[in-house]
Amino acid sequence: MARTFTGPEASLLLRQARTASLATIDRNGGTPYASLVNLATTLEGQLFVFISKLAWHTQNLMSDGRGSLLATALPATGDALTGPRVTVMGRFIETKSPTLRARYAAQHPQARTYLDFPDFSFWQVSAETIHAIAGFGRIETLAPGEVFSGPATQDLYDSALSHVNEDHAEAVQLYARKLLGAAGHGQWKIACVDPDGCHVSDGETALRLSFDTPAHDAQSLRAAFAELSRRARVV
Repeated sequence: MARTFTGPEASLLLRQARTASLATIDRNGGTPYASLVNLATTLEGQLFVFISKLAWHTQNLMSDGRGSLLATALPATGDALTGPRVTVMGRFIETKSPTLRARYAAQHPQARTYLDFPDFSFWQVSAETIHAIAGFGRIETLAPGEVFSGPATQDLYDSALSHVNEDHAEAVQLYARKLLGAAGHGQWKIACVDPDGCHVSDGETALRLSFDTPAHDAQSLRAAFAELSRRARVV
């Protein structure tokens, strides 16, 4: 039987989400505690957050790493329950990875003002189960391997970022204004690239731009950006 909500669809929603509801287990009594966090994705699409040790949710994770993140793409009007949402359940692990720092700053540029605060740290989710709902009757439980891509080469995507920004700066402006509806006269650049797309930023705001199909090598990356340029010029 065909999936009613596929792994790639769930991955796309998670890539595009800027915020999520974080559910942790309260360290004083075990009652579930939900909060709001900024959400970011690794090169492979896995989830991580940047949170303060002063916050309840961080203190809860330090006591018990089990938790979940709920990301949504709610409709602008009508019944919110008709919109897709994905819950990723697993264990949160604190990390000092410089790669996560760079990706978080690219996806949340305003966080640069507190990236060096000593009480903040990165926590990545080791996903165990993904529960995806795309409206009434479209419900699936997915394994991590169905949602997140395998290991990717950071240098490949960094090289693509540099090439597009340096040699195709005009096209990047078109991506922002024609494909993403960005207003104003800011100078847009590619902030980070991954197999599923990229973030375009003017230094204050980051907008997600998805590829039509995943790009896992130099040839498919060139084709993906060429297709974005073609689309931007005909809009």
